[in-house]
Amino acid sequence: MVDIIVGAQGGDEGKGKIAAYLALKDKADYCVKVGGPNAGHTVFLNGKIYPLKSIPAGFVNPKTKLILAAGSYVILEWLLNEIKETQTENRIIIDPNCVVITEEQRNAERKNPHLMNTIGSVGTGLGMAIKDRIERKKILFAKDVKELSCFIKSVPELLNKEISRSKKILIEGTQGFKLSLLHGEYPFVTSRDTTASTFLAEVGLGPKYVGDIYAILKPYVSRVGPGPLEKEITDEKELEKYHTQGREVGSVSKRLRRIGEFEYETAKKAIMINSATKIAVTHFDLLSPRIKKILEVKEKKAINFLKILNKLSKVYPYPKLALISQGPNTEDIIDLRK
Repeated sequence: MVDIIVGAQGGDEGKGKIAAYLALKDKADYCVKVGGPNAGHTVFLNGKIYPLKSIPAGFVNPKTKLILAAGSYVILEWLLNEIKETQTENRIIIDPNCVVITEEQRNAERKNPHLMNTIGSVGTGLGMAIKDRIERKKILFAKDVKELSCFIKSVPELLNKEISRSKKILIEGTQGFKLSLLHGEYPFVTSRDTTASTFLAEVGLGPKYVGDIYAILKPYVSRVGPGPLEKEITDEKELEKYHTQGREVGSVSKRLRRIGEFEYETAKKAIMINSATKIAVTHFDLLSPRIKKILEVKEKKAINFLKILNKLSKVYPYPKLALISQGPNTEDIIDLRK
């Protein structure tokens, strides 16, 4: 069975935290990452912070194999450093058609004022690599890189075989719904689609294998680059709470994230288009102190937000509130699936 994690807002929803938790709790056999190094996932484990740009957050489970699919893009140096830091050399599998971003592509993107200034690219070269791939230019695939030769294996062939053996697969999506090239707030979007259907295709799997789709939400919305934000917060004193306690700093760009109030219509649309079956909430501790049960919530803002989530659960296909994260550590989660 295949579960998929999607961002239902403007990115930075805490997908890495949820992926790490599910890999551990649900004992995932494989965790697959799609997307590129422009969107990092941060994992807190055993007192250490892992700002991941390349490998799946599911590395926290030592029994979980880690996959980079054909829809993945990597920077070779970053990838090799992360593999070494996380000591996952024996668990990495890379599809031969995973793309390795070149220095030329990174430089070309950084010299493009439209991408860097208007759109707000973080300059990793992902946009240029995707452009070159679409234009059928010569690009560098993982299968052509000597340093990656020991990790190369056909991911569709492997995972389809493992599904027939009832193995558990977790797909760790990238960025957020507002940034989707197809459904997002164009032109302030990324260079690819960011929905569950595309993630599945990039891995090389069909829809009949999907179990749950987790839509990840925060009680507010954040964006690193330009683009629409409903009721954006501009008061510096109020923003300080988000930038410090909420750690709202880009894990790749290192830029302070812009903050806006929760966007109901965006979340509703994300649930519909992703066919979300479950909702996972992060940063709940910014509304309410740590609790053991959801019934213990007493703060007015937290109660009102739970009412909004209840309203979202009535959007087809009626996703259930499943996980509530109330702290940075992987285990700081109330699991309502029990």
